Amino acid sequence: MAVDLKAMFNVDEAAIQDAMDILRPFENLVPIVIEGNEVMLPENNSLWRGMQFWGLMTGQISIDFGLFCIAGTCKNCKSRIRRPGEDRKLSVLACQTMAEPGIEITRLPQGFRFVQKLY
Repeated sequence: MAVDLKAMFNVDEAAIQDAMDILRPFENLVPIVIEGNEVMLPENNSLWRGMQFWGLMTGQISIDFGLFCIAGTCKNCKSRIRRPGEDRKLSVLACQTMAEPGIEITRLPQGFRFVQKLY
């Protein structure tokens, strides 16, 4: 992992270990937009896991874990996205769609909530 999560997010080792336990290996974070808010998600990971990561690192995403299987079978993580350079929005499963630079999530699934932190 090339990213220094401790310095970037000012989190302790326990938070970093929690994140590493749920993620596939990655070298970089990629910028995406969630309902108008720019965030950085780990490459080589699904949007679902990336949003879980962002929640662990920043507290800006809240997830009701009881609603989701994280395997694609329940289909409860259906989200609306727009890929870079495309006008049309797509319905995708967040647990099955990889984080790519420039993706915009225009609608989060029920059970996900973006919490704007005021510092």
